[in-house]
Amino acid sequence: MTETATAPAIGAQGSSTEGRTETEQDRRDRVRAILEQDRPSDTRIIAMCNQKGGVGKTTTTINLAGGLAEHGRRVLVLDGDPQGNATEAFLVRPPGPDELTQAQVVVDGLDPLPLIRETKVPNIFVLPATLDMAGLSYDLRESGMGLLLYRTMTEKLRGYFDDILLDQRPALDMDTDSQLVGSDAAMIMTDVDQWAMTGLTRQLGQHKKAMARSQRDALDVIGLVIGRLQKPMGHFDAKIYELLQNHPRVPCLGEVPIRAADLKLARHHGLPVTHHKKTARTDTAEYFRSIVTNARLVKAV
Repeated sequence: MTETATAPAIGAQGSSTEGRTETEQDRRDRVRAILEQDRPSDTRIIAMCNQKGGVGKTTTTINLAGGLAEHGRRVLVLDGDPQGNATEAFLVRPPGPDELTQAQVVVDGLDPLPLIRETKVPNIFVLPATLDMAGLSYDLRESGMGLLLYRTMTEKLRGYFDDILLDQRPALDMDTDSQLVGSDAAMIMTDVDQWAMTGLTRQLGQHKKAMARSQRDALDVIGLVIGRLQKPMGHFDAKIYELLQNHPRVPCLGEVPIRAADLKLARHHGLPVTHHKKTARTDTAEYFRSIVTNARLVKAV
């Protein structure tokens, strides 16, 4: 739970291997060798989702990864949003203009392991997003089998990670549907807003449609996380907050305060709030640790 001061250069191109500058191929080989060691027996793929934007999906994804890593789990943050905020949050260098991208891997059915980058936290890795993913929904539709293509990629990642957290963009589209089909379960982020319940209903409806179209069993919805929470709140917001806490179909796993300074400080250093030396013991870090245990992603200590 301490900040790693001697981490390798993020993206690894600037690091040194036996006195020489590490090439991109060196980096790929080194990361693959790490992932081949102590491979887990099972992998759990969780879509972090809500078609509504600004509800804390990426913040929850980043810091949930930190909570899982504290328990020794090897975690991949799969950045499914072309904005690349989850990639940037770990200070990971995305692929350059002439390098392989996630969009290419998904559409062409290529090996995703060369895309994976290390972070400052030994147990956390990132599969970065790039801007060419902005046209991914169109490419998936044109392929004629786009609903299944993310599943093709995520299946190739099984057995290398204990957990894969797939950070989705705020949309109901072919790419987000394909990402849902490529997942085992979902966690829904929401906020205390008059449209929160509507957004939850739409998201759950989209899960049902995507699973039916792909002839899959219903997607396991682990629960919801209330993000961007601000207290005290007015009477109207308090009513919505109560409804979210007692949702009839989705258990509430916890809540995260709005724009906590701790989150920004840790993110500035490319770390989850659970791993920065100045934030690891704060209430904010404990929120994410409690979400990890409330969701039964790890055994409570």
